[in-house]
Amino acid sequence: MPQTPSRIVAPVVEVFASFQGEGSFVGEAQVFLRLAGCPLRCLWCDTPGSWAMRPDKAARIQRDGEPVQREDRVASPFQAALWIAAVEPGEPRTVSITGGEPLMWPDFIRALRPMLGNRRMHLETAGAHPESLARVLDVIDHVSLDLKLPSDMAEPVELERVVLTPREGEAADADRPEEAEEAEDPEEADVLAPTTETAPRTREDWAMARRRCLDLIQDHDACVKVVVSGGKPPREYDELFEDVARRAPNCPVFIAPATPIGGVRAPEFQDLVTVVENARDLGLDVRVLPQVHRMLGIA
Repeated sequence: MPQTPSRIVAPVVEVFASFQGEGSFVGEAQVFLRLAGCPLRCLWCDTPGSWAMRPDKAARIQRDGEPVQREDRVASPFQAALWIAAVEPGEPRTVSITGGEPLMWPDFIRALRPMLGNRRMHLETAGAHPESLARVLDVIDHVSLDLKLPSDMAEPVELERVVLTPREGEAADADRPEEAEEAEDPEEADVLAPTTETAPRTREDWAMARRRCLDLIQDHDACVKVVVSGGKPPREYDELFEDVARRAPNCPVFIAPATPIGGVRAPEFQDLVTVVENARDLGLDVRVLPQVHRMLGIA
């Protein structure tokens, strides 16, 4: 159920200015809005701290050259827009919404769009929630679709609604102080209500979600990212590339060698070459791009 306009909130992990390290806009100066909450469990995830919503935790607001400012994590779109403007070191930048899984919060994304002025708004998503993607696509300038192998995923964890205490809803009330005093009534309290769209569980679920998302972005400004890790047969990635070739053949495909983390290894060079050639054989525009921000040692 969509949130009512006066009660649209989402958990914000951090807002900071940096350089895009992945995809079509690599190297571009952007502002990153990281939302908490993700039902997926990618084995090579480099931001597991964003999985849980944790409304009791603080949001990190990083202004250029200043100490990290900590604010209440639960925020309205208006408050998020204020933070975005505050961290920009100069002219307005493209805003990249990342996570977590941002598509947990489609109402928040839609409500944020008119508050960003002429800034472009980009979305980084796993492509596991096509219904939510369809709800926000018309307000998104660019989609970076991160396609997953089912074998790279642990069992998903569904996120549940959380009724907030007055303290947790404080930042969300910043743009409507007259309502902040009414939080004693549970029916009037702010609620963290992620999308009710179910995350994929089986290989068939993943294939269906992936294909629906590719159908949605085929005529949109978008790119596809595929993380390639060590120890997997190169042919295992063919199912992803075949779906892109059939449904969104004009989307550039960025192959990202996995950053070693936990038990995940980077791919062998020859395996990476084979994966690339298999995708190119399908007529796809393929590029290899490691995580540049990790190489630079920046967020």
